[in-house]
Amino acid sequence: MQSGADNNDKRERVLELLEEEAFLRSQLTVTAWDYRESVLALARLAQGDTSGSRTAAQVLLSLYDGSEWHMDLTDLGVLDWGYLQHALIVIRGRLVLGQSVEAAIDNGDQVFSHLCTLWAGLRNDRRYSNRCDD
Repeated sequence: MQSGADNNDKRERVLELLEEEAFLRSQLTVTAWDYRESVLALARLAQGDTSGSRTAAQVLLSLYDGSEWHMDLTDLGVLDWGYLQHALIVIRGRLVLGQSVEAAIDNGDQVFSHLCTLWAGLRNDRRYSNRCDD
């Protein structure tokens, strides 16, 4: 039989866990509007031909279809603070809101089809085809 002290300890532990979960949720929260704006910002950047454009494309395409497109997370370091914030919002939005990146924006299917064509060289089957096997 459990003592009253044991039950109080368990209740306190449950409350601590609930508070911690609430805190973590508050840190990861993203609005649908912020998610949409960040997808749009990265999609615009991904239209260019810079290291930042490549990184924006990797973020978006890996969230669009992670089995076909991989992200080298160290590439996030080439983004300026504003675009880094957009990338993190997009990642959080995809996971927390559960909405696909293409569904977050108007004409998303067209935008992502264009990105797939524009950045075809980053697709996994092409990206890793020139590697040497040891």
